[in-house]
Amino acid sequence: MVQKKTQQKKGSDARLLFVLVGALVLAFIFVAVIVLSTPDESGSKDAIRIGAIYNLNGSQSSLDTPSAQGARLAVMEINERGGIDGRAINLTLYDGGTNTTKIAAAAHRLISEDHVQVIIGISDSDMVLPAAQVAAKEGIVFVTSGATSPLLPEKVPGYLYLSCFGDNTQGAAAAEFAASDLNAKTAAVISDNSMEYTRLLSRYFTERFTSGGGNITGSMQYEGGSATISADIRKSGISSTRPDVVFVACGPADCAAVVRAVRDTGITAPIVGGDSFDSPQVVNGVGPKADRIYYTTHADISTASKDKNVNGFIRLYYIEYGEEPDAFAALGYDAVNIVAEALKKSPSTTDLRGGLLAIHDYDGLTGTISYRNQSQIPVKSVTIKGIINGTVVSFGERIPVAVPEP
Repeated sequence: MVQKKTQQKKGSDARLLFVLVGALVLAFIFVAVIVLSTPDESGSKDAIRIGAIYNLNGSQSSLDTPSAQGARLAVMEINERGGIDGRAINLTLYDGGTNTTKIAAAAHRLISEDHVQVIIGISDSDMVLPAAQVAAKEGIVFVTSGATSPLLPEKVPGYLYLSCFGDNTQGAAAAEFAASDLNAKTAAVISDNSMEYTRLLSRYFTERFTSGGGNITGSMQYEGGSATISADIRKSGISSTRPDVVFVACGPADCAAVVRAVRDTGITAPIVGGDSFDSPQVVNGVGPKADRIYYTTHADISTASKDKNVNGFIRLYYIEYGEEPDAFAALGYDAVNIVAEALKKSPSTTDLRGGLLAIHDYDGLTGTISYRNQSQIPVKSVTIKGIINGTVVSFGERIPVAVPEP
């Protein structure tokens, strides 16, 4: 009896060993197929190493998560096409956690441990600076996909490039739209005083609106993330100024609360905002009061678009992630492709500045991108969208007639 059990155990062990060996062989074959299916990464054809930092958690996650996914999709497509001159792209992505200390640490790690040649990412002007400054000290270019402050390049000269438009451009576009399309002659301005993005955006809107003949009837500032936003807006008395439009410069986490507070004061006038409104948090957060809300953004990434590249991107993004992309997903996608274009034009993968500045009329998902006159900010159009009775609609692209100086 004991001998029979021993024989059964040996047979069972043998079968287990056979299964394990078989699994290892299959794993080896799987890895080999992946390696062979990518461009040559050996010898003089080393992979191109791109680092990325996006805030996948925290208040910026609704903007940065789609951007990160768009960036990954671009890398997949480039590698499937054979890479860049036969060289695959390796993308190393870290979560910044909407925390400047963590973001700076991620930049250090990308450079010292992962040895990246360029870094992309981040949709907020305050958040991008710590990473870009770390990169610049090591001679590494940072291409931000969504941080829109036109003051950023002068803070990190030569090394921080925008692949998006600047806030002075979108602020001007919002002001001109309010005046021409909404027939606004007066405006009230509400802005978050805790972010450079919101401070600048409200300033540029005000400058362009007043230079075009409009009047600001009142303005107020609030502290982003505060539980008293609604009460502060009610106490400001801004409703008594009876503006034709209300311009709101807010972070994505606060926009819905500000819109609700404005409507609760009895203001029924159109609300106009910037690209932070281009987030599901706004439509879902405002609810039944999501009407007559207009905002500037980077592109119309919807099935209503007549751009075949946009529609192709939507299909691929949905297949990969099971959801529809937005403008920030397209920004991440464009940022990778801008870097790829710069690599093709640059004589050195260790210094992409010349390659970036050589980009003219690149046809991206978020518009035609050109770097002119040695500027680190591209010339791009602005898309106007609106939320009408809870539905997002596009009002087309435009280039402002006049743009305030940074």
